[in-house]
Amino acid sequence: MAKHEEISSISGINASKGIVIGTAYVRKLNQETAITRTLISTDKIEEEMMKLRKAQNMVAEELELVREKIEKHLGTSYSDIISAQLAILKDQEVIREVQAYVEEHHVNVAFAYRVVVNQYIELLEDHDSEYFKERVSDILDIKQRVLLALISKQTILSTFTIDRPTLFISRDLNPADIMMLVSENVVGFITEFGGKTSHVSILARALKVPMITGAKDVLQKVESGQTCILDADKARIYVQPSQELLDEYDRKIVQLERRDKTFRAAHNKKAVTRDGYTFKLGANISLPMELDDVKKYGGEGIGLYRTEYLYLMKQNLPDEEELFNEYRQVTEGMQGKEVVIRTIDLGGDKMSALWDQDIRFESNPFMGYRAIRICLDRPSVFITQLRAILRSSAFGKTSILLPMITHIEQLTQSLEYIEEVKKTLDNEKIPYDKSIKIGMMIETPSAVMNIEAFVKIVDFISIGTNDLTQYGLAVDRGNERVTDVYNHYDPAIIKMIAKVVEAAHDAGIPATVCGEMASENRALILFAAMKVDNLSVAPSYIGSVRDRINRCDQKKAQRHLMKIIKMSTRKEITDYLDNILE
Repeated sequence: MAKHEEISSISGINASKGIVIGTAYVRKLNQETAITRTLISTDKIEEEMMKLRKAQNMVAEELELVREKIEKHLGTSYSDIISAQLAILKDQEVIREVQAYVEEHHVNVAFAYRVVVNQYIELLEDHDSEYFKERVSDILDIKQRVLLALISKQTILSTFTIDRPTLFISRDLNPADIMMLVSENVVGFITEFGGKTSHVSILARALKVPMITGAKDVLQKVESGQTCILDADKARIYVQPSQELLDEYDRKIVQLERRDKTFRAAHNKKAVTRDGYTFKLGANISLPMELDDVKKYGGEGIGLYRTEYLYLMKQNLPDEEELFNEYRQVTEGMQGKEVVIRTIDLGGDKMSALWDQDIRFESNPFMGYRAIRICLDRPSVFITQLRAILRSSAFGKTSILLPMITHIEQLTQSLEYIEEVKKTLDNEKIPYDKSIKIGMMIETPSAVMNIEAFVKIVDFISIGTNDLTQYGLAVDRGNERVTDVYNHYDPAIIKMIAKVVEAAHDAGIPATVCGEMASENRALILFAAMKVDNLSVAPSYIGSVRDRINRCDQKKAQRHLMKIIKMSTRKEITDYLDNILE
């Protein structure tokens, strides 16, 4: 059998898990559409401008179809991104400049449109604000759609006709692309750019479409029509694989489908070790549409409801009613099971345009203006969200989770705002859960070192292992050059987690683990040993985590941890854990 590495393959970042086989469709929209500069007479100017108007109408019709799809799947609050693209499409200043260029230079409208829009793109690319730089992708998308309609009188959807399972490959994607292309024949997405935590990746996971991002040079290495295997679990694409490898993956897909069916059938089962230790097993979600999967796989609640997506998909800050309606939908949907709602955990560069303030590029945004720091600096944003969360607590069991707390003053100030909102709601006679529980994320070494003080104040703690590893090891987890430094099984990280869990239990409050580590077989042995109270994972991981716990022995795990905690290298720890799992 041929070794996998001998077959042409491309690696990337796992954005949405799954394994699929399909035919590649490579969209090279970043390459300029071939446009000839043609001189025209004065009497042809109006005719040229009419072509532009028709092209814009064709693109607008397609975007409206996408808007309908988004609203059907996600709700009306999420269609702002299409409104933004339509605003770019219909920008009257751009149209006036195009007409002026046509009149002055007597050239065809396609050439003029490309020149004018490229000037706008260059201006934005030179801007210091990350937000404005991100808008470039929206303008590029509209430019390509309009030029395609002008030259070929077709839209992207009309040129994309498929009758077989297809892997859609592009430089990048936006949520509109995902919603437009997801169908029974588009089975996976691959992009050259983007990360695991982008809103496109979150949407792909919610829609259960396998996806990898950051696949370097994929547009040059893959051609439309080639057969590919997308193994998003391993973040790898195999191009033109051998029949042997195709057969191997066909068998693997069948096995995974059977396994998934088994996990769904066991949705009423509890996460209990062989010697009787019980975990509460919840789900991490970003969108209300994920509730179906939480129930399907037997989640015992929502251990982490990330609330950023609605902010990312809008051009303005969501108002209290939009937030309340969304949180109420989730709270009611869980039918009495706990929903832990985390307040916004976004960087300042993502939020700047929402309050019409330009926040300049931060050289280290992970250490910068983000999460609770923004909320405490912008109380109106924080209070609006707190009101919505508290109001939703009248419709089911709800808790509040505060992210990125690094010192006691941040926590006490946050609690003061919560009390202030409660008093306001009391005065307005608006119902809410007066005994709502408040927790905090443990994500930084400072929170770990001062954990004994924090656990006296909060009702529960939730360990975000992704950020704790990042901050604990001083490593940017998105930087490819230092990926080998980022490792959950570093002795320092394991000791930090153990310290936090012990402090929580000493204070009589529960400890949750909600990062990626909560779904890893190696780590589950450690969490059983530490007697972590709750685990929260992506809905599709609930079955596999429960199965692993059911086969684990808690007392044996404790004995293993006593040895592991004395180890000084990652290799010792991972080798030891792997031997246990064999």
